[in-house]
Amino acid sequence: MIERSEYAWDGLLGTAGGPSFAAGLTSLAQKRDVPLDALAQAAEVDPEVIRALCAGELRVGVSFLARLARALRARPIDFLQQTNLLSLEVYAFGLDPLYFVPEGPVRHQARIYMREINPRHQVPEADMTRRNPTIVTLAEDSLLDPLGRLELEITYLLRVAVQGTGGTL
Repeated sequence: MIERSEYAWDGLLGTAGGPSFAAGLTSLAQKRDVPLDALAQAAEVDPEVIRALCAGELRVGVSFLARLARALRARPIDFLQQTNLLSLEVYAFGLDPLYFVPEGPVRHQARIYMREINPRHQVPEADMTRRNPTIVTLAEDSLLDPLGRLELEITYLLRVAVQGTGGTL
């Protein structure tokens, strides 16, 4: 049995971390050409916190994930996929890649797009998330600052994914 701390996202505790998340975060920072010290500065935390997170020794909550996504200039779905919170294994074990798109004609059209129009590429996040009424409402909320909007969108996406996987990712 896998220890709870080994899951990339633990829906019960509401924390991200562990080896898989650490590897994904480190890789994303390298792809975006963001040194760990610069990532720490942009996330407004001590560099040792980022080092511990990238070593798989620390778990963090959604507010911290939003700061990391902002620092890495990553959109929420891309951030969740790149950091292995929405890993290929999660999809292989049954999470629908369009889990955040409402059931019905919109999801059906998106699936046709994925299968017939653009089969070899990732789902275009901006196009797909625009089809979710909750995410649209968050984007239009004038009371939220950009970091708060990012935090709520990540929270929403993780919660809906957890519902589809039984609690862990």
